Amino acid sequence: MPHVMISNKKCTGCHMCELGCSAFHEGGFQPSLARLFTDVNPTTAVIKGHSCLQTACAKCQEACPEDAIVTRQITVKPAGEFSSREKNGDTVTGFVLIVDESKCTNCGDCYEVCPYDVIHEHPAREVAFKCDLCDGDPQCIAFCQNKYVLAVDLKLDKKDKELRA
Repeated sequence: MPHVMISNKKCTGCHMCELGCSAFHEGGFQPSLARLFTDVNPTTAVIKGHSCLQTACAKCQEACPEDAIVTRQITVKPAGEFSSREKNGDTVTGFVLIVDESKCTNCGDCYEVCPYDVIHEHPAREVAFKCDLCDGDPQCIAFCQNKYVLAVDLKLDKKDKELRA
């Protein structure tokens, strides 16, 4: 289940991940259109990262009445320095959830069930949008200046193994 992990302890809240994500997907720097985000509490300085767990969660996919959230196979290279949580030097083929915009009716059912609040309505296209791991090269990680903040978890879970069969 490849997905982006955010170290809340090491993140400084600079939002470069959001800029990289929006630049890749939207062609411009629009953090409000990023597929992941960090909350920074200005009073306590506590930082909380929000990213999609993909097939490990899949509540959005289950809730979609139009079957517009589909599972797609993807190959991802490891990135970041969470060496205890990922395979170093290898690629892994796993699965991500993507929104098929041609099927999405923007009903909002997926927004309501996402426990991480990372699937939203795209304001211009009026469809749901979420992380797709940038087709295997996550730009959030490429833009992050601290290699210890973001990483791709390449651990295959039970759902990945079921989907491969």
